[in-house]
Amino acid sequence: MLKEGLNTNNLDDLSGQRLRPSLLSDLWVLAKARVVSLLVFTAAVGEILAPNALVHWESALAGLVGIALAGGAGGVLNQIVEPALDQHMHRTLHRPLAEGRVSRTGAILYAAVLMGAAIAILAWGTNPLTLVLTLVGTVGYGVVYTLYLKPSTPWNIVWGGLAGALPPLIGWSAITGSLAALPLVLVLLVFVWTPAHFWPLAICCRQDYAKACIPMLPVTHGVDRTRKEILNYAILTWIVSLVPVFLTGDWVYGAIAALSGA
Repeated sequence: MLKEGLNTNNLDDLSGQRLRPSLLSDLWVLAKARVVSLLVFTAAVGEILAPNALVHWESALAGLVGIALAGGAGGVLNQIVEPALDQHMHRTLHRPLAEGRVSRTGAILYAAVLMGAAIAILAWGTNPLTLVLTLVGTVGYGVVYTLYLKPSTPWNIVWGGLAGALPPLIGWSAITGSLAALPLVLVLLVFVWTPAHFWPLAICCRQDYAKACIPMLPVTHGVDRTRKEILNYAILTWIVSLVPVFLTGDWVYGAIAALSGA
């Protein structure tokens, strides 16, 4: 029986070792790859809508790769600042920095490599406007939102969401090297969608946010007020989604957006 117990313990130890995340898995989580995939998707929409997108496919590809790398760097910066906060929340307590699997120095080096690669690719394959917009988005999320907005105001996700709303404009500029009304409307669309998307999560995690002393809206203003704001921003998202009809004259899109949004 003693041997059986020892064997069982050894199996448990081996199982625990197998379940331990690998370094590649930790790097994937540090870069917030799932969030970055949304940034790349919305950037691709901006590129597809831009004139002559197929002709400038090299710039389109460089833009997507650059946005992915820069978005990953922003995700790493966010976690470099917040390992102590992440330890207080069930949703984030198993992140690599929160559990000490990756050192802060290692994470800083990782962010620098990602950002350096993003700058090099965007400078080589796109244009100065795209590079500047990408840098604004990365600094906006990784520094301004994380260091200043998130810990200081319940409207953090509203203003902080602007950084995550820029990819459609970045994608458009990667092709054209200029700004235009249509991608700006897409930026506005993602901007007003972000609070309606994030606040339901904040309601579910409000006790964790309170414990971490993060002034999310459900913590500072209560669940009922947050639900009203979710509805307000959802309606605003629907309204903004109809604006492209007046820019493009595409009433088929308008009908689909109106019905699905409703």
